[in-house]
Amino acid sequence: MKLKNIAIAFLGALLFATCSKKDDEKEYTAEESKAVVRSTMDNFYNCLQNLNDGGFANFFHDLLFKETVRDHQGETQSWGNFLGEMFDKQDFAEGLTEGDRFNYHRMKGTYTWNKNTALWEKAANNENVTFIFPATKEATTNNGRLVIDQYEDTETTYRDDKVYLPTAAHLYATIDNTKVFEVTVKNVTFDKKTNFTMPLSAHISIYTNPFTTTIQWNRQNPENFIFDFAFSSPQGCTTGLHADIKLTTSDYGNISSLEKAIDKIAFTATQGELRIVGNIDVKSLEEKGNDRKLRVEEINTYAKAVLMKGNSKIADVKYEEENDKGVIYFIFSDGSREKAEKYVSDFEDRVTQIFKRFERKNN
Repeated sequence: MKLKNIAIAFLGALLFATCSKKDDEKEYTAEESKAVVRSTMDNFYNCLQNLNDGGFANFFHDLLFKETVRDHQGETQSWGNFLGEMFDKQDFAEGLTEGDRFNYHRMKGTYTWNKNTALWEKAANNENVTFIFPATKEATTNNGRLVIDQYEDTETTYRDDKVYLPTAAHLYATIDNTKVFEVTVKNVTFDKKTNFTMPLSAHISIYTNPFTTTIQWNRQNPENFIFDFAFSSPQGCTTGLHADIKLTTSDYGNISSLEKAIDKIAFTATQGELRIVGNIDVKSLEEKGNDRKLRVEEINTYAKAVLMKGNSKIADVKYEEENDKGVIYFIFSDGSREKAEKYVSDFEDRVTQIFKRFERKNN
């Protein structure tokens, strides 16, 4: 089994069953532990429902998914697509990019939708890029606003190709003067090499009303990086991932494969009431599986994780194979075993039901 597939099987199944909640260390019975996992998944789906019911999801759906505009041939499209088409037809989008690079300074200006003429109008504005428009086709005023007031990038190289990556950016959207979306990119730095550009630091914050997502990447020393991901809302929904990544080399210019560049990963994933704490010896797994299929005992030797509630372990996490497929098991205090997939078996159906309004057939 390839290392990438192991990572997917090992981490992917677990990220939906993880948390950080302080409590006294205690021993949980198997039934108590199973109840905690079930409760965590129920809370996770409630959080997704909150996301679907939030201001950003409503804005996103009404602008890009709800098909309210009908053309002369009877075809329908979303209000956002229609506004974008008109922007293109008026040739405003010609200055949007220069090659593969976002041309922020050339795009500066205030673009206002004129409902009477059904056209965009541009006014001089040397400060930012601003779009003022009706948030829905039915809106009687220009109650929507999208502003890009910062964008900086740098030229990098990946395998002889020039790529422009943002080093700082800020944009936000409001509906009826209420913020529904915001992105902030800052503290982005790179170590530029001939064939590979290594990101040394980055801080990204994304607000999708009512949730805030933060992503941070920081170099501790030339061979050690810290990755942090957090997704939370005022209603108490919290998802997180902390990873301590050790590389096999500090010679970034000669990195040819991400798998070969990573030595070890120690991680803590959080969701609801659970925590997954684990470590993966990537280098050993790569070496052992270089020219053959890894054995189950090798995977469990070099990839370890435990399921915890607060400071208490409630289950060991083990990898097994059944019918040539990877399976993750939770092994509880009484020795009973359950597949992790049992707790997410209806995941696709539940998520589809929650976000069903975003399916094209429902619009």
